Amino acid sequence: MRKALTIFLGVYALILILLIPSKGLWMDEIIDLNGVRAASNVNGVLAFVPGNAGGVPLGYLVDFAVIRTFGYSVAVVRFPSVLFTLLACAGVFILARQTGLRWPMLAVVAYAVSPMTLRYALEARPYAQAACWSIFASVGFLSLVRQPTIGKTVGYAALVAAGLYTQPYSIFVPVAHLLWLVFSKQKPRTILLAGSAVAIAALAFLPWFLKIHSAWQGAVNSGARFAVSGKDLLVIPHELMGTGYVGAGLTLLAVIIALGWSSLPAQQKFFWAIYVAIPLVLVPAADAYFGYFLAARQLIFVLVPISILIATCTQARWSLLVPAALLIAMVYEDIRWIRRPGEGWQIAAVELTQQTAEPRSCVIFLPPGTLSLYAFFEPDLRGRVCDESNLAAADQVALAIGLDASPADAHQKLDQAGFRKISDLHTSEPYIELYRK
Repeated sequence: MRKALTIFLGVYALILILLIPSKGLWMDEIIDLNGVRAASNVNGVLAFVPGNAGGVPLGYLVDFAVIRTFGYSVAVVRFPSVLFTLLACAGVFILARQTGLRWPMLAVVAYAVSPMTLRYALEARPYAQAACWSIFASVGFLSLVRQPTIGKTVGYAALVAAGLYTQPYSIFVPVAHLLWLVFSKQKPRTILLAGSAVAIAALAFLPWFLKIHSAWQGAVNSGARFAVSGKDLLVIPHELMGTGYVGAGLTLLAVIIALGWSSLPAQQKFFWAIYVAIPLVLVPAADAYFGYFLAARQLIFVLVPISILIATCTQARWSLLVPAALLIAMVYEDIRWIRRPGEGWQIAAVELTQQTAEPRSCVIFLPPGTLSLYAFFEPDLRGRVCDESNLAAADQVALAIGLDASPADAHQKLDQAGFRKISDLHTSEPYIELYRK
């Protein structure tokens, strides 16, 4: 089995590395990298992080370290996510072996081909790293349950703390661990050590939280405050497995088969069930409390127990078709996502630079804050912004329309200033229209 894992990880690593250039950096990646690349030292990174709602430093510090060591490129900033995803796959294999699955590689494959896993394996964001810490925290937890020792307690605490400093919602996984300990009536020593480990991790996170929680709330309040509705909750079944409602139905069926008809011991079934359930309940609850929008990526931790249960499903003699259909659906969606054009901020930035090279040419950015996204690739664009109060001074205007921006007011100003549209330079997001007198 280890040989099969090694071969699979080698092939998977090669695929991920080859796919890195297939997608341009998207908006959230650029926002994060803008702050990290502009920082001259660690203190600069730590000063930038609180500006993001729920921002914690570990993912940003990893980006800062690789940029300072290897220089900036898309491949360099995305490689940590590739590496953490490969480690996460190895962790899933260990969990599957700890569970006693007949085919642990099936759990690894199910996790690796999940569209959410693939997406965040190819993005310079902290979700792959957070998933990795969470997985190895679960590995450490199960090891602690088998043999409660101080050394394993310290290791488990460190992994939980690393998860918190990468993505705070990772705390819901150790919450599930502790609830399982209590409800499955484990030994008091095990409960004490595991509970102490989670408490230590929470205390280690407390200084950061106390320092910047007001900045977090300010980052949330500076935009629209969201209320999680029943309609919003539909994002979970639709996007979690990346296969829409049909895939969600197949996943639910696989989980029901695994919990109802597999030969897995009852305590293990309960462990994986509560591992799925607690984040599914508490993540939307936390978003509702903080007024943050619900996104499926916040539930990336749930892919691990679901992958284990998909593999467990095969222990029921008549159920092989369900995981097979689900794997096919996920691979199909992976291919569709790879082939789908991404956000083209870099291409758009180059086109804007070329079109505004002549005197009396300038750019209107919609909304104005998107200038930083283009300037990440072409810094000279900062000096080519139109004076909208004096458009008569320009002969040519490029209108850069960001995601979900309305160009109606800009169109009216350009029309009043005597400009007419001559071409669409960039017809995918973000859009660029060119106007001349």
